[in-house]
Amino acid sequence: MTTFSLNSTLRAHLNKGRPREALAYFLESQKEGLRPDRFTIPALIKLYLQLKESPLHGQQIHGFAIRSSCVGDLVVGTGLVEMYLKYGCFDEAYRLFDEIPKRDVISFSTMICGFSQNGRDAEALHFFSRMLEEGIEPNRITIASLLSSCAHLKEVKSGRMLHGYCFTSGLLDTADVVLQTALVDMYSKCRKMACAKSVFDRMTERNLVSWNSIINGYFFDGSFEAALGLFKDMVSHNLYQLRLSILATVLNICGLTTDLRKGKEMHGYILKHVYDNNNLDFLVVYNSILNMYVKSGSIEYATSLFGKMPRKNVVTWTILIACYGQYGMSAKALQLLDEMKRLGVRPDGVTFVSVLSACSHGGLVNEGREIYNSMERDYCIVPEMMHFVCMVDLYGRSGLLEEAHEFINMMPVEPDKATWLTLLSSCKNHRNLELGEHAARKALELDRYNTNVYLHLSRLYADAGRWESLAKTRSVMKELGLKPETACSWVEAKGIVHRFTVGDCSLKGVCPQIYDLLESVRKAMKVSGFVSDTSCVSHKMKEDDKVIDLCSHTEKLALAFALMKGGNLLRIGKNLRVCTDCHRTFKFVSATYNKEIILKDPNRYHRFSQGFCSCCDFW
Repeated sequence: MTTFSLNSTLRAHLNKGRPREALAYFLESQKEGLRPDRFTIPALIKLYLQLKESPLHGQQIHGFAIRSSCVGDLVVGTGLVEMYLKYGCFDEAYRLFDEIPKRDVISFSTMICGFSQNGRDAEALHFFSRMLEEGIEPNRITIASLLSSCAHLKEVKSGRMLHGYCFTSGLLDTADVVLQTALVDMYSKCRKMACAKSVFDRMTERNLVSWNSIINGYFFDGSFEAALGLFKDMVSHNLYQLRLSILATVLNICGLTTDLRKGKEMHGYILKHVYDNNNLDFLVVYNSILNMYVKSGSIEYATSLFGKMPRKNVVTWTILIACYGQYGMSAKALQLLDEMKRLGVRPDGVTFVSVLSACSHGGLVNEGREIYNSMERDYCIVPEMMHFVCMVDLYGRSGLLEEAHEFINMMPVEPDKATWLTLLSSCKNHRNLELGEHAARKALELDRYNTNVYLHLSRLYADAGRWESLAKTRSVMKELGLKPETACSWVEAKGIVHRFTVGDCSLKGVCPQIYDLLESVRKAMKVSGFVSDTSCVSHKMKEDDKVIDLCSHTEKLALAFALMKGGNLLRIGKNLRVCTDCHRTFKFVSATYNKEIILKDPNRYHRFSQGFCSCCDFW
């Protein structure tokens, strides 16, 4: 056996995916006293990476390189650097990189890619600066890795500079799907969708990663219609082997926009083209479909699909438990938990969040307390912050504010801003000013820019008639540049999702009829003895103006539009919590017009029928 035959045989085994045979052959060469050379070391690195051996074996290879006096070789040194980076041994990679006497674009790209892939994006950009200082020009691989780091850091300025370099250096003179996709991904994650779309439109070749980046970009930007339009374009290119992330995004959009029609179309598309019951990804995809039906406000389709699924995991059960909780069907959520445990499916931490939330929305304090205690006792699940917040909400919603505060004081960790905000929200609902101010102070100590804290506190002061305190709170918000989120509601009609903002007059020719219809509803409610709840309207308005202002609430605009379009089941979504007056109006309309209405706000689903709501006025 010679060194040449050793190297040739190692490469042959590795190229054919036989690392075990390569290892056996190498160990045999060691018995014969054969000494590795600079061509053996890269093969050994590849061998141990394929075997996914421990860093200790990597250090042994490093030792071989030292004994063979080839550490200073550019190829060997770069290979060892890459090995240490893949093992996560960054200090060793640093030291070894600095020992390479003459570094090139490959050695620098190895460091940049290694840091970028391991989430050390700032260090990746630092090495790029070192690379330029040494007069070494980056290649396409370098730029693609740097763009990935810019995307993670939301460093759009650096990303633009890299984009400019691609133009001036000629890297974009020829089509490069990897580099162009990296640009699309960077702009998308930095929320610069016009730039992302500009790069995307210039691509002569696209792959699934390209489509995934641009669709997800529009999704996270809130441009749901644009994301769905791109998905249709992608399907028209006959790209049937879609990534799970794309399917999950589109299904999520259908759920968030309560667009059941498009959701059902997606379900049919998946059945026809993508996955079947025997596919390994069946469960992941069908959990996404189940979640879409839940978010679309179609509990019937959700429960039907759940019953037909031949396989279920803890995620499947958790989705339906959360569904029952959000619909105010807390008892059913607890029954489903019992059935889940009876069938041997072990609940996890997320399951308990859903169950505790269900108890909270149903006012089941004793049941929630027992379930919380059972987590660690019966399942060895140590409660986390999300469970603590659920318990504070459980007590607070039921008006047990002192118990909620006591629970916070007994928490084994320091409460976060969400914990104090939850208590503050309950204090607002139950008009406990003293404890509410305390919760607000604690929340602002952790995040003074949290708009919701100021809004809840303002409502507390308004209810208590503390107008000076209210004005001071609003003044602080103005100084900090904080603005409340703009109210928005949406409803699907004939395949199109229509959006409404406060005082919306964007629908030409339809707007007057909407307000006329709302005025007739208001008069009918007044005749029936309903009194408008103006507590959520500015105190500076006259009472008549407050009543008129209530008609501009976005969910009422969406409701009137849906009534004009017809149909027995109306699905409406809203980005903010529904107010008491709108809730009363929806109950009245459901009885007067004989309609079933599903209203989804950030907290839960309200199902109105014959003058009643599934939340039992507890939300």
